[in-house]
Amino acid sequence: MAGFSFSVLSRAASGLSARLLVLTVLFVLLGEIFIYVPSIARHRMVFLEERIEAARIAALAVEASPDGMVTEELRLALLDRAGVAAVSLKRPGSRRLVLADDMPVTVDASFDLREATPLRLIAHAADTLRHGGERTIRVMGVAPGDSSDTMVDIVLPETPMFASMLDYSGRILVLSIILAFVVAGLVYLSLHWLMVLPLGRMTDSLVSFRRAPEDAAATVRVSGRRDEIGLAQRELQVMQRRVRAALRQRARLAALGTGVTKINHDLRNMLATAAVLTDRLAMARDPEVQKLAHPLVAAIDRAITLCTHTLSFATGRLPAPRRTSFALAPLVDDVGAALSIDENSVIWRNDVPPELQVTADRDQLYRVIINLAQNAAQALACRDGGGTLRIDAWDDAGGTVVEVADTGPGIPAPVREHLFEAFADGGGSEGTGLGLAIARELMRNHGGDIDLERSDHEGTVFRLRLPDVPDRETTDTPDE
Repeated sequence: MAGFSFSVLSRAASGLSARLLVLTVLFVLLGEIFIYVPSIARHRMVFLEERIEAARIAALAVEASPDGMVTEELRLALLDRAGVAAVSLKRPGSRRLVLADDMPVTVDASFDLREATPLRLIAHAADTLRHGGERTIRVMGVAPGDSSDTMVDIVLPETPMFASMLDYSGRILVLSIILAFVVAGLVYLSLHWLMVLPLGRMTDSLVSFRRAPEDAAATVRVSGRRDEIGLAQRELQVMQRRVRAALRQRARLAALGTGVTKINHDLRNMLATAAVLTDRLAMARDPEVQKLAHPLVAAIDRAITLCTHTLSFATGRLPAPRRTSFALAPLVDDVGAALSIDENSVIWRNDVPPELQVTADRDQLYRVIINLAQNAAQALACRDGGGTLRIDAWDDAGGTVVEVADTGPGIPAPVREHLFEAFADGGGSEGTGLGLAIARELMRNHGGDIDLERSDHEGTVFRLRLPDVPDRETTDTPDE
């Protein structure tokens, strides 16, 4: 339990939540700095304006006396109440010193509030804080209620203003810290609820999924959110399901490879026996028997080769293509002869130009074309009225294109989404779902590919693309 608590605390201290909290506090304090700079300048300005107003009231008291003179006690009281050392009034054509301290003072700096600008106020406030209140300053300005041609000129020590600015700065600092933590706490709680907790659950799901991909309980739970977090949850769930399905499919492929390994030896012996018998048939003198025996020998040889290569496909080790240059039209004729089709319902057309030459592994290309042709023939046989199965080919930029087309009912949309996946549902009761997967692997083994060009109610069209191969890469005899 203690280890769990330590782990939780460690994760909270080093996780996204802690970083959000620290960053929020820093950003709020940074924002308060930008607010503090003009506000401290404004505070200094208000302080001086209050001294101007107090000095003007003191001057009015002096002017209200019968002879413009006041007693020494009243003069000191007026200067102390105004917080200044001297007060002068300047009017058009005259200037009068109304009140002054007995001790002479030296003015260190002068400021005219009438010429104040925001930048100047900020600079003057910084200057006051830098000198620490040790100066005596002169300030000129217009008191409230006076005309603009009546100027109040005062001399005062900077110490009280510096102390007031320090007090104001301290209050601003305390308020900023409180505001920073309050805002940071609110932002932390909201982001923790909206982002950190969902991301934490997604992270836990990813860790659990990595440890046990087959466990369905490791799938992330999807909330009803419509934002980016909800989208990420849904996409992660889809990805986990697809990866789990792919792992199951790989397990099935591994099982297939194990099964093929066990039956491969016995099946090859059976086919070898059949090959010996067909060789004897081919030696018969009857022309009709010889005519049937030669395709049978070729079919058994291809079956032996297929048996040998199936294990390589199941384990992901396809043999390298044994490329030769040959005419494509005769190979397509062999495909047509090997198909079991009803000539009354299915029209077979070999539109490949007789002169067209390709460079490929003849047996592998035969397997690809006959697989597509068999699928098309089965689709046409299930359709009322049959249809046409056509194979065409032509030279294209950088290679050769072979087209296998039919006028069948088309491939259903759900099947098209997983068309080239092994063991995918082909929409029928026959077949294992390996045919198109093997065909694509064989084409890619040649450096080409196979694509579904079109499939609708008018028919289905597959296109094979074989790249051109330099002559030095072509072998006329199989490799050892």
